[in-house]
Amino acid sequence: MLQATNQAPLREATMRGASLVGLDALLARRGASLGQVCARIGVDIRWLSEPEGRLPVRHFVALLEEAARASGDDTIGLRLGNSHGPDSFGPLRDAIVQAPDIAGAIANVSRYFFVHQEGANLELRVEGRNVVVTYCIRDAGILDYRQDAELSIAKMMNFTRIATGCRNWTPSAVYFEHPEPRDSSEHRRIFGAPVYFSQPYNALVAPRELLAMRINGTDGANLLQLQNLAEAQAAQTPPGDDLLAGVSQHILRGLRAGGVSIQKVAAAMDLSERTLQRRLGECGATFNELVERMRFQLSQRYLRQDHLSLTEIGYLLGYSELSAFSRAFRRWAGVSPIEFRKVACT
Repeated sequence: MLQATNQAPLREATMRGASLVGLDALLARRGASLGQVCARIGVDIRWLSEPEGRLPVRHFVALLEEAARASGDDTIGLRLGNSHGPDSFGPLRDAIVQAPDIAGAIANVSRYFFVHQEGANLELRVEGRNVVVTYCIRDAGILDYRQDAELSIAKMMNFTRIATGCRNWTPSAVYFEHPEPRDSSEHRRIFGAPVYFSQPYNALVAPRELLAMRINGTDGANLLQLQNLAEAQAAQTPPGDDLLAGVSQHILRGLRAGGVSIQKVAAAMDLSERTLQRRLGECGATFNELVERMRFQLSQRYLRQDHLSLTEIGYLLGYSELSAFSRAFRRWAGVSPIEFRKVACT
């Protein structure tokens, strides 16, 4: 069975609890309460009453996942994000809405996102005639963050609609890292676009023309002052990154993209293969151990989703044959995937 690596714990990343505004109402409609959800995961609900109160990202993620279970609504993160506008970004709101266009707004959010949420990346890429805005949590120990991912991507779309005044704007496509749920009709309804699951990243895809769309009612004269304010707040937020988290994130993306190797990860991190191996050794880990650990963690997550077949799970983990996945899982867990699923899904 897999053993833990010898690594020092990271300083815990935090985020603004105000990102959960509106969750209590969504829960109440389903006969659940925010207080009960908080109690189940050990979060003091008083943290959420503070306008700029912060809580660990892992608690935020766990709270949303528990909210989905308690309410019986597995699209609760999607609905919550679709109800949020620029105000949900707190101190970053003015720096966002006072940008001259969407390109400027995305640049501001990307640069100062850790003021809102630590340990996450928001990136803009131009791919041909499209722009791709991606979101991910960097902490490879947080794998099951479907609700948070759907909240974040839906919030991006709703923000674009509000900021530009184009209430009917829709992306060209939406990508999610997690496998397709049993029912994805609500995703297609909310986004009004093709939605693809089991992708290497969570993202909104749109034509490049999106970047030039003007933001309604803005005055760029105060933007520098607002950026300085965000920088002052950001300076008080210590970084929470490390080598193992970065390597694990690249492994995760590689598995979802259909293949992972130390050569590809080293290149993505702008390191030589030898340097990466040496630095991992200093952390008490090897690349192959991290790949195996990631596969084991993902396999447990996928096996708990009983609508996914074993063949599909093996494919998502990078195995071309079910037998190879079954042998690996028995080596990791001491039981077969079928035996694990029987216990996990009862």
